[in-house]
Amino acid sequence: MPARDAVELIGTSGYDGMYCELSPDVHELPDLNGINVTCVGFTPDDDNAIEPNRAAEIAESLNASSVRICGAAMAGQSYHSAYEATLRACEAYAAAAGKRGLRTLLHQRWGTVTASASQLYRVLEHFDPHDVGCIYDAGSMTVEGLEEYRIGLELLASYVADVHVASTRHFPSAHGTVWEWEWAPLSDGLLDLQRLIRALRRTKYEGWLTLADRCQGPAPAALLQTDRQLLQQAFDDLEGIGSHNPLRPLDDHVDAAERPARDAEAPEITGHAR
Repeated sequence: MPARDAVELIGTSGYDGMYCELSPDVHELPDLNGINVTCVGFTPDDDNAIEPNRAAEIAESLNASSVRICGAAMAGQSYHSAYEATLRACEAYAAAAGKRGLRTLLHQRWGTVTASASQLYRVLEHFDPHDVGCIYDAGSMTVEGLEEYRIGLELLASYVADVHVASTRHFPSAHGTVWEWEWAPLSDGLLDLQRLIRALRRTKYEGWLTLADRCQGPAPAALLQTDRQLLQQAFDDLEGIGSHNPLRPLDDHVDAAERPARDAEAPEITGHAR
């Protein structure tokens, strides 16, 4: 979809901004005027294939507030090597982004050394959260790195600048004993959307919430509309009721008298554009 069409569709669908993902060898930047660009990332999702200064230059040109990087891939190397490489990447990108007044965001992603919230924190604790923050990816956690939302968000605290929302479903493999997975609608699969929204309220999160739904089938306009309705239902939900998993009550750690009001301000919602 052309950039201008994507900007118009996202805006008319009621979203407040856009997360932009580009090829590292991009030459002509998309026209994204008229919408907030929350962050700029570059493919692939498990390799920082663009030079830090070039990444910051592009993000600044698109009026974004941050540059996304990913943790080192675990394939072919030890945890220690991947961890050290991620620290060096954060240092390099933070230095380049800081010169332009931008923040570097380390993305939580399966297959990397930062697949879980606790693994993210092991890296982030070495940096000032004003310089290096993170993208808390609830969709990625359905593949690898799942931890209780509230615990992860409390641990990461002010490092969290964006929360990505997507879901997956898992099914028996036709070729082996290990189950396979695919992207699924927000209404299906392993993402517990209601529980996630409740955890964001508990931790007083006020940043971006990015729809990163990659499920196949619906046209973009229909997908954006359906997902916005699901998100709004989660925002409007009554306090004290259970999630879709009755064995995991949402409010088991908070006394009734301490629960925040239902009308607590919800995070701003962004679209996800590639």
